[in-house]
Amino acid sequence: MGHSLSFFTLALPISYLAATAAYSLNFFSTTASFKQLTRPALFAVTLLHCAYLLVMTFHQTFPPIASLHQIMSMIAFTLLTTYLFIELTTDEVSTGAFVLFAAFLFQLCSSAFIAETQTLDTSFKNPILATHILAALLGYSAIAVAGVYSLLYIMMLRQIQTNKFGTLFERLPNLETLEQMSLRAVGFGFTFLTVAFVSGAAWIPQSDGRFTFGDPKLIGLIMVWVIYGASLLLRQRLGLQGKRMAVTLAAGFLFSFLSMTAMNFFSSRFHAIQ
Repeated sequence: MGHSLSFFTLALPISYLAATAAYSLNFFSTTASFKQLTRPALFAVTLLHCAYLLVMTFHQTFPPIASLHQIMSMIAFTLLTTYLFIELTTDEVSTGAFVLFAAFLFQLCSSAFIAETQTLDTSFKNPILATHILAALLGYSAIAVAGVYSLLYIMMLRQIQTNKFGTLFERLPNLETLEQMSLRAVGFGFTFLTVAFVSGAAWIPQSDGRFTFGDPKLIGLIMVWVIYGASLLLRQRLGLQGKRMAVTLAAGFLFSFLSMTAMNFFSSRFHAIQ
């Protein structure tokens, strides 16, 4: 296991950096030749990270969610998964560098400090808890990606309104496409937040009192779930389109980040993760 862990510790950040470089070259280059590198690089890093997760899961008998640095690798993977879904459903590759660079930073921090966990909480072997944590990470990662797209939308709209057209205007997709990408990310995230909420509630009777309906993180999850659910359900009625939708999603991401950060002051552990 030690040799395998050493391999992935080195290979994963390199593969993320290579994928980020491929998408960055495509974004800044005036030629279309670099676009051919993006999809293979994306699939390569996805397969490599999947292999790492399988190896770690087989070794620990549950997914790599037992420590902060394992969680950081999972965040990188969920960002990657969210972006992969959006690219495959929109066939738009121009925003990949932004998301993959963030994933690279998380994986780099994970690889730099990760070590095999010596003491494992047996609760991580519970598939309901594992589902809850993984779904929550996917949900919040998708919301983060939607927030990035919303900020890009606002920046690009400002360039149009001021008639100052820069690299963003030349390289990014049009405003309508950015809005659709944001909505797909939100829909993707809301689905997994729903799974996280349901599985979290199902795990409460098995948590030996460590997790209750008054848990600050569950309260934060419910608040974020309600905000994004209402935004999706009432989008047409409230006229949440264009700039209004972008501002709403960007504000929602900021609220999600600040609320979960505040919740950590009341509950310093991610359930059983230290």
